[in-house]
Amino acid sequence: MVIDFLGSPGYFNYPEDPPLDSTMIENARRSGITAMNVTVNDGDFATTIRRLAPWLENVSRYPDVLQQVRTVAGLLDAKKAQRVGIVLGFQDTTPYGQDLTTMDVFHQIGVRVVQLTYNLRNLVGDGCLEPGNAGLSRFGHKVVERLNELGTVVDLSHCGKRTTAEGIRASKAPVGITHTGCNAVARHPRSKDDEELRTMAERGGVVGICREVWRG
Repeated sequence: MVIDFLGSPGYFNYPEDPPLDSTMIENARRSGITAMNVTVNDGDFATTIRRLAPWLENVSRYPDVLQQVRTVAGLLDAKKAQRVGIVLGFQDTTPYGQDLTTMDVFHQIGVRVVQLTYNLRNLVGDGCLEPGNAGLSRFGHKVVERLNELGTVVDLSHCGKRTTAEGIRASKAPVGITHTGCNAVARHPRSKDDEELRTMAERGGVVGICREVWRG
């Protein structure tokens, strides 16, 4: 089983992704990848819904190749059926606004991976490019708690150092750092220190290491 936790059946970060074309679909089918975590957030609630909806349409349009995955059982089923599982994910918590009930709406649609911040500061905490390096806010603790209750993966990939450390401690479930690097190997604002990586691992979390050198 191979899971790409920052991928797409189309081009990476392709500005019109979706839509998908026949070549993209065929490449996905032949890839051998069990599932991909596709980023579907885009600013606020309404714009995220507009970006998310075409992915549901793609799953319906290509049922022999794509399958939406919401659970571990769904991953196993996608593997058995030799389809590519589509896991809906956020790289920010801005679509929630200040209303925790929106989290339930997106969960019902199928969002299963949520990154707390994307480089900059939001209502939950500080991203890795914020010099202030503040940790989780009070609202951020409530968001982590609700993500745990929903069974959604707490992703700390673009979070600042304090937000990463406090996110690991605040989460009752193992967290993910789905795409990052190691500062001990090559220092970069997007990479993590050994301290965070060890703490994450001790609590059962999983890290995904990017295969290319950071470009920004």
